[in-house]
Amino acid sequence: MSITRRQFAGLTLGFAATATLGATPSFAADSRTGSLSGRQGYKVSGTVEVKKEGGTTKVVFSDDYSFDPSKNPPDIKIGFGNGGKYAKGSKIHDKLTVKKGAATFEVPAGIDTDQFSEIYIYCEQFTVILAAASLK
Repeated sequence: MSITRRQFAGLTLGFAATATLGATPSFAADSRTGSLSGRQGYKVSGTVEVKKEGGTTKVVFSDDYSFDPSKNPPDIKIGFGNGGKYAKGSKIHDKLTVKKGAATFEVPAGIDTDQFSEIYIYCEQFTVILAAASLK
C-alpha cells in the first residue's frame, strides 16, 4: 500500500490537532442500545442503553421498560454476556427492584462493556436468564 504526500499531510494534521486539543481518539461506541425481551416465560420489554460519558459507563432503562409484575424471582441482577451466556464477573447491580419505568445503573469501573454484545436480567440464585437484549 502506498500513500501520497497529500494523504500523509492530512493524517499528520489530524493527529496534530488531536494532540493539541488533548483528545484521545476513541474507536468504541459511546452508546449502544437494545430491546429487552423476556425468557423462561417472563414478560419483559423496553429499551436499554449502555452509555459512556464523563469517564463512567451507565446502563439506562427507558420509560418503556417493564418487568413481569406477576413474577417475583429472588436475587435479580443485571449483567453482560455473549451468545446467550452470562459472563461471570460482569454483574453491575446487586438487587434489581425496579419493575417499570426509567432507571439508571452505574457500571463498575472494572467491567469493559465493549467486550460484550448482550445485556441480561437474570436470577443469580438459580442461574436463569430472565430477559436479554442484543446491543448495537
